[in-house]
Parts: sequence; structure tokens; C-alpha cells
Amino acid sequence: MIDEHEWRSVLQVAKDGTFSAAAKHLYISQPSLSQCIKKVETELGVRLFDRSQTPLALTPAGTIYVRQAKEILRIQQSLVQEVADLSELRTGSLTIGSSRTRTACFLIDPLVAFHRQYPGIQLAIKEAPVRTLEEYVASGTVDFALLYGSSLRPDFTSVALCREHTMLAVPKVHPLARAHAEDKAPGFPRISFAAMSGEPFIRLQPTRQMAEVYEKLCESSGAKPQVIFEANSIIEASELCAAGLGATLVTDMLVQSWRWKEQAFFFELEEEVEDRQLLAVCSKQRQLSLAAQRFIDFLRAD
Repeated sequence: MIDEHEWRSVLQVAKDGTFSAAAKHLYISQPSLSQCIKKVETELGVRLFDRSQTPLALTPAGTIYVRQAKEILRIQQSLVQEVADLSELRTGSLTIGSSRTRTACFLIDPLVAFHRQYPGIQLAIKEAPVRTLEEYVASGTVDFALLYGSSLRPDFTSVALCREHTMLAVPKVHPLARAHAEDKAPGFPRISFAAMSGEPFIRLQPTRQMAEVYEKLCESSGAKPQVIFEANSIIEASELCAAGLGATLVTDMLVQSWRWKEQAFFFELEEEVEDRQLLAVCSKQRQLSLAAQRFIDFLRAD
């Protein structure tokens, strides 16, 4: 009765809400999936799904089955982790949740260094928006995810990695860049965001956290930039800025670590912008694997 193929099939149907969607995710035909679920229901003598509505709803018996199946999955994952840990990281896997920007600017070097020390560990990165990354952490899809402190849920635990500082980037041909190009003072020149009034500007889409920083800077400085493009990521905005499209907001992590095709010109902001705390976030309900612990050590050392 406790067949892995069967309980994984039930979990997928419960997650997707339809047999057709679940069949696609399981890479099997819909008739085969329906037959599998029917077999489980016949063995139990009860219906697991109420088929009278779409998406499918769990019956009381289905709710019990799914809860116990998730526990089996948790135990299985824990078993695999503990056995891998006993092998002193000679084998195993590690999946990290991240964004494109954090992957490119924060994970590349640690990934290479980790692989050199633990070549038997299979590494993977799942890139997604914040809300999806939180779902990945909760479901165990990733071992941990890189998230900011402001998004930490009560059922998560975290390890602090670094702080990200907001800066302003302008094309090198911009008059402000030319005016400060010969500055000999150490560090980056400082400027008020008010200087962006009327200037071509690349802001991030409203769903991105940097979009909120932009709005606060406009409010505090009174600036009214001429928004000419909404980018999906800081990297996209930065590349467009360096190519001459307009100014944008960046982080010091990007300034220092991104492999620029063409460099932009950077300023510190006179306005006070709270730094963002980057965290390695995992679920309190799941044991962090030894591979994940070691990789987090690499991130903190870097």
C-alpha cells in the first residue's frame, strides 16, 4: 500500500488540482495517472479526491493521505541527507534558491571553489522571484535560498551572509560622470538623488524590491526622473545603463562582482538608504544537510 510511485502521484495531483496538469509534471499519460489514483482508492476503500469540482478537492480521507505522504517524503529526504553526510560529502546533492543577480554576483566563485573541494556533490540553482523562493524553501525543493531579512517568514530560520548597499549608476558619457571623472578622492563620489530629476532613468518592475527603494528616494529627494524603461533585474538595468540608455540603482555587490562588458560610472547616494541583509534561509521543519552547511560556510568566508 505504501508505494512511492503512488504516493508521489497523489501528492502531485493534490498540488496541481487536475489530473492533466499532474500527468505532465510526472511525465506520464493522464489515463495511467488516473488508473494509479484509482488503484490507491480501491486499496483504501475510500475516495481521495472530490472529482465534482475543478480544481479537484481533497476528501477528508485524501487530506489524511496527503499529510502522511508528505511525512514519508520528509523522512525519505532526511534519510538521503544523513547517509550523504556519513559519506563525508563524497556524494550527494545541493540545490540553492536564488535570483539571477545574486547567482551572477555572489554564487559563481563559491560554486567553483566548493566543487573543487567536494567534486562528488551535484550542484543546482533554482532561480525565481522572492515569493516562489519562499515556496521552494517551505516545500524542500531547495536546501536553502538567498533572501533578504525583510522577507523572512516565522517558519524559516536563517544565517546572515552580507549586507548590500544601494548606489547610483550612470552611463560613462553622462555629464555627471564626466564632471567627476577626474576626482582623486578615494572611494566613489557622492551625489543627491535629486540630481536625477528629468534624467532618463531605468527603474525595476514594481514586483522587485529595488522598485520600492526607488520610490522612497524619489519621495525623500523630490526627484522626478524620466522613466524610459522598466527592467526585470538589476543586472538587466545595469547593462542598459552601461550601454548608455539611462541611470539606474545598483548594489555594491553588483559593482564589485559583476563581470561588466562595459563599466558604468557609480555614485554613493547622499540620501540615507537602509542596507539590505542577505540571508541563507531554510525551513525550521527540515534538517539542513551537511553539504548545505559547508556551502554556507563558503559564502560567509567569501
